[in-house]
Amino acid sequence: MACFTATTTPLLFCVRRGKAQLIVPETPTPRELKPLSDIDDQGSLRVQVPVLMFYKKSEQMRGKDPGEVVKKGVAKALVRYYPLAGRVLEGQNKKLMVNCNGKGVWFVPAKANVELEKMGFESMRLPCPHLDKLLMNVPGSKGVYDCPIVHIQVTRFTCGGFALAIRFNHTMMDVQGFIQFLNAVSELGQSANEPSITPIWQRELLNARPSPDITSRHREFEESHESKGKRCWRVGIFHGKFVVDVERFLKHLGWLFGNKRIFQTLMLKRSFTFGSRELQALKAQCPSSTTFEALCACLWKCRVVALHPNPKSRVHLTFLVNVRGDRVLRGSNTLPLGYYGNAMVPIAATTTAYMLCSNPISYAAELIREAKRAVNDDYVKSLADLMVLKGRPKRPVLDNFFVMDTTKIGFDEVDLGWGRPIFGGVVSALYGVGYLVPYKRVEDRKGVVVAVALPPITMGKFQKEIRKVMTRE
Repeated sequence: MACFTATTTPLLFCVRRGKAQLIVPETPTPRELKPLSDIDDQGSLRVQVPVLMFYKKSEQMRGKDPGEVVKKGVAKALVRYYPLAGRVLEGQNKKLMVNCNGKGVWFVPAKANVELEKMGFESMRLPCPHLDKLLMNVPGSKGVYDCPIVHIQVTRFTCGGFALAIRFNHTMMDVQGFIQFLNAVSELGQSANEPSITPIWQRELLNARPSPDITSRHREFEESHESKGKRCWRVGIFHGKFVVDVERFLKHLGWLFGNKRIFQTLMLKRSFTFGSRELQALKAQCPSSTTFEALCACLWKCRVVALHPNPKSRVHLTFLVNVRGDRVLRGSNTLPLGYYGNAMVPIAATTTAYMLCSNPISYAAELIREAKRAVNDDYVKSLADLMVLKGRPKRPVLDNFFVMDTTKIGFDEVDLGWGRPIFGGVVSALYGVGYLVPYKRVEDRKGVVVAVALPPITMGKFQKEIRKVMTRE
């Protein structure tokens, strides 16, 4: 059965930080203005993404300061990835560009008062209760525009282990591009002359067509008719029970109190661990599905059941498809090895709440599989065209569950000289978003940790529904 874990911890954990400093490229770099792609320009990507990686002590690296190793690697990597040392700007029609001015990225050294082992696995994984201590918010650095693109804090534990915390501007790169950069930091910090993968900019490859035309349907950006009204919350009968449409009730509260962020401020955050046994149980219910499809089908259905939407409402499961390689983009449109911009495009599976809740998870898994098949060259170009024609919109939150799969990105494989991290991945938990992060324990093969943020009144129902799915034969 999936393991449910609260985010609180009784550990008395203190961190003493050094002075924040800017790491600049080791040698001079070009000064220029470079436009981002129209895929980079998506409204939903105008955020910062926090990542945490924990490393045990290493006898081989005894006497070496991990902070200095990281600083050395970053300074060298920024010569090759010099746009990351610049600042993102917004131009006309919300078009993004980066001012390559070489100002650098933030770095903060820090020391903790405990051994890494005392943290415990539950305190490391998402959503990490100590993120505010392990990743400093340097004043004036929270924004997307005219701020350092990367923020780094290296926190040393008393045992010799350390935590590497990084926050990066999502408009500049996706998680795979970020891992490519981080691997370059690792290689160059350990005295390699060049990174194993040469970074490629070429953002024009994912720009809109000369005559933009939305030729595919992009359901992930469609807002349901009911979601558009300010007072669109309701009570009703669902499966024979009196229920409240929780999402719309909270939206009404946000309108009433003038707080549009009430979704996030009222949320309860929990992490769910699916080991190899649980993942196999889900796949057994969806024989034709991948692990990702089966897990997403389970999460989607259980979440919708817990939120009690109107049975007639259309609900979406939005996920990303990586268009690197030649499986999606063909010929001259193929992205070259080393492209580190955003190259994962959103696609949505959609159905009514009634159909999703009334059918087994294999029904949802098939919808996800069908959506995947719709992503082709034309779909990607149509998405870029939509950004230009529709003002670079954000995905709606209501009735739309966004899942980000990072299990195969390589967070758990970045070796800075201390071996692979004991945990590595995205550590945020937001309402409407689910991050899938890899984990591995001695007694188990690789599993998945999922962070979920839900209203307190629905979290218990969500857990109950997951147990119900997991025990179904």
